[in-house]
Amino acid sequence: MRDDLFKILVAEIESQVARLFEDERLRAVVAGEKFGRAPYIDELFQIEYTSLFPYLKHQICRALAARAAFRETAPHWAPELPLSSADIEKLIHCKNNWFVLVGYYARSLACANWGIHPTFRDYACGLMACEFAPQHLRIDPELQVEFPPRELAGFDRALCWGTHDRIFEFTYQLMKNEEIWRRCGMADNAKWMRDSIEQLVRVKLDQRLRDALDSQSNR
Repeated sequence: MRDDLFKILVAEIESQVARLFEDERLRAVVAGEKFGRAPYIDELFQIEYTSLFPYLKHQICRALAARAAFRETAPHWAPELPLSSADIEKLIHCKNNWFVLVGYYARSLACANWGIHPTFRDYACGLMACEFAPQHLRIDPELQVEFPPRELAGFDRALCWGTHDRIFEFTYQLMKNEEIWRRCGMADNAKWMRDSIEQLVRVKLDQRLRDALDSQSNR
């Protein structure tokens, strides 16, 4: 019975997201605007790129699911999980260190597309031990007691978890696509993909990616 109720709830959320998304698209069309703002996450989307709509709607649903999960497991003092970039940054820059921690957690979840991610407690303990964390958090005695510093691998300088591994996995998939296009005689497409990969690698200076690219180039 609980599974049936959960499915009904998910269907209602998806229906509401789809309705709000379509309302915003129509508003932008009537106003003669090229962009709309996705509900809840407040991200700009180009109204003519309809092929991206299912992805954006799915992303919104994931964000709402992450907020609901956080509400069930978060400490009693925690604010509601922010979903938009603006709300996340407001929390990160507020004067309450406890709320700042939630802001960083929300930013990290958003970078993970509201998917696989450590729990709030594991993330907070890891942040307290991370060299990139602001000093005012790391030296806060109350936070140190509540979230004993414990190393958690995978932080970047923005305190987002798992970014490097996700970039590596994404780039590896692009490399496989480039290889298939090249073998199918689609030279122009393969070159375009190669240029995109190299631009991505320049942003993420990861030796593993460079080695993989060199390995493919030498085949």
